[in-house]
Amino acid sequence: MKICINASNLHCGGGVQVASSFIYELSLLHDLPENITCLVSSEVAKNLHQVGCDISKFFVYEIYDTFGVSSLWSGFLKKLKNFDVIFTVFGPLYVVGLKAINIVGFAQPWIIYPDNELYREMSSYERFKIRLKFQIQSVFFRKADVVVVELEHVKKRLTALGIYPEDSIKVVNNCLSSLYMQPEKWLHVKVDIIDNSFSIGFVGRDYPHKNTDLLPEVKQILLNKYGLEVNFYVTLNDFEWASKSDSFRRLIFNTGSLTVAQCPYFYEKMDAIIFPSLLECFSATPLEAMAMKKPLFASDRGFVRDVCGDYAMYFDPMNAESAAEIIAEYIKNRSPTDEHTRLIAARDHVIGYSNAHQRAVEYLRIALEANLQRNQNGVSF
Repeated sequence: MKICINASNLHCGGGVQVASSFIYELSLLHDLPENITCLVSSEVAKNLHQVGCDISKFFVYEIYDTFGVSSLWSGFLKKLKNFDVIFTVFGPLYVVGLKAINIVGFAQPWIIYPDNELYREMSSYERFKIRLKFQIQSVFFRKADVVVVELEHVKKRLTALGIYPEDSIKVVNNCLSSLYMQPEKWLHVKVDIIDNSFSIGFVGRDYPHKNTDLLPEVKQILLNKYGLEVNFYVTLNDFEWASKSDSFRRLIFNTGSLTVAQCPYFYEKMDAIIFPSLLECFSATPLEAMAMKKPLFASDRGFVRDVCGDYAMYFDPMNAESAAEIIAEYIKNRSPTDEHTRLIAARDHVIGYSNAHQRAVEYLRIALEANLQRNQNGVSF
């Protein structure tokens, strides 16, 4: 059996982190099956190199970049034609006529929550463009034989919307990368911390649903209403930073885009982490913040509460006053002893939630069982 792990389409954000962690953990398995090929993007390859992944463990390891629908005419299908199973870490997989078993990771909240707040705030033209984009994605997602999701709420929505039958959906919890337990692999990143101020970090890309425009408003309220000097640090790439307003760039600090191995150091430099997202299937940021024993201010949304429980401090992500109030209350009333106990409990919660080794083993099991089922039944999925 020939398996292809496809991470060629992942170039930024949490997908790179998950793919890097998955492939790294596979490389550590003593009983790794033969004939596993890894097709990884340049960004995933860079992150794997930084953590010292032994790529010799794979039958083939190739750096190969694909970009969205251009895969349809780039000859990508030919590269996949000799495999029995294709496991695309996060889809969709833009190919037509694939003979192999098509397993795809799903993490596109815009598809399963089509009536979200962001749609309602867009102009008609913007709404049309983005709905068209995700309708096209949905067509290719539906071509998967098996879809892998990170939380139960995603499975329920996919089933309710008729996108996938329930028995074709596998739930494998996302988790903390083992990198966070290996400080010797953390890489330094320059962060200009201002003395005598409280530093709050945001880790992620500047996608609309990440809701970063809330941060300058929160900063101003904390200063003007509560008399608190709080600085926010983001991790945007050059294009994202240049696209922000003048007031955003005046009020917010940017450290630039981080690699996976740089994230722990960034967390370590912060006094707290903020997660103002409006829409997710899952994000590792809350888990990472708690693993680094950092207070977490987070959106009061089910996709956060399902993972964090009572270990985060929640606010309404549509209301800067709500976020400022919860931050001010924490800063003014925190007790070092109580805080230490709470942060240790949060870290223990994360460590017990799931782990990267278990996730890699489960992903591999899904691929092996899908191939076995096809062979036993003698039919295509």
